[in-house]
Amino acid sequence: MIRQDIRDEEDLVLPRLQEALPAAQLRRLGAAWDMVRRSAPTHPHPVIPRRPPGNAVLGVPLGLYDRMRDACGLNTSMAPAKKVFTGLAGALVLVAAVAMRRRRR
Repeated sequence: MIRQDIRDEEDLVLPRLQEALPAAQLRRLGAAWDMVRRSAPTHPHPVIPRRPPGNAVLGVPLGLYDRMRDACGLNTSMAPAKKVFTGLAGALVLVAAVAMRRRRR
């Protein structure tokens, strides 16, 4: 189903979009999409809302948390004791640590 969805987008949706919008607007749309993609979470977070405003409010901090977790080599297949630091609780701890560090400066 995913492959079919990708084919539909590439063969139907994107060509129609190119016909409907000028090149400058397509570039702005692409830049906005790239910014959203770079700030979005990289792992599923089942307890996070999927609709606005909850997903927008929590998406950026969780995206940052996921990327830091990825950079440190922590993934979802870790031992149960280490899973304490995953999900929303881990994101909140990370945000609090950054805020405390900034306050000390």
